[in-house]
Amino acid sequence: MGKRKRISKKELKHDPLLDSASKLTKIVEHHLPKVLIGLVAVVVVILVSMMVIRSRRATELDAGAALTSATQALNSGLIEQAEQQLNEIVADYPGTRSAGAATCYLGTIAYEQGRVDEALDRFEEYLSRYGGTGNLRQVALEGKASVHEQHREFAEAAQVYRDLALDARDIPEAFSRFMLNAMRCYRSASDWESAKLAATEIIQADPESHFAGEARVALAEAEARANS
Repeated sequence: MGKRKRISKKELKHDPLLDSASKLTKIVEHHLPKVLIGLVAVVVVILVSMMVIRSRRATELDAGAALTSATQALNSGLIEQAEQQLNEIVADYPGTRSAGAATCYLGTIAYEQGRVDEALDRFEEYLSRYGGTGNLRQVALEGKASVHEQHREFAEAAQVYRDLALDARDIPEAFSRFMLNAMRCYRSASDWESAKLAATEIIQADPESHFAGEARVALAEAEARANS
């Protein structure tokens, strides 16, 4: 066997592996404070996010409890008390789902008490600010259409009824009912072409329904009016 060569101190000093380790150590030592600051920043962001989520959940729970109390008052016929509570929810819990529902309920109360312009504002606020989903969207849209009809704004009402029909396109009976209302408003606005289109859509949705029978009569009238 050959003699094992001893590594001199000079060679050991210039060993590439040791040189790399030394450089890495210096880099880590130089950048360690920045790394620590970055880690601390990430931890702070995570903690703040968790606090915000927890706070939002608590706010939603408080708003939901307040809404339950207001609807109980409403169902008991305590209209003024319910209206006051609903207004407080909108003011105290803005942006929550309960505040959106409260806005829609306030529109309904205003409508039933004959304050139709205020009702329209509430319904439009609910739809634009909170998006409107499910049954509350239907309530808001039907209320909005009814106010337009009372103001004899038949074209606007027809468009709202059409929106309702499109929301219910997977339910033939509901689709036809809303489209029939749209057709009626088109007729009141003397928009015979739109009335014809609405009538045709009703017939196509369910040819055997009683809605289709009424639509056929309206379609004949619309065609005669359009050709006159």
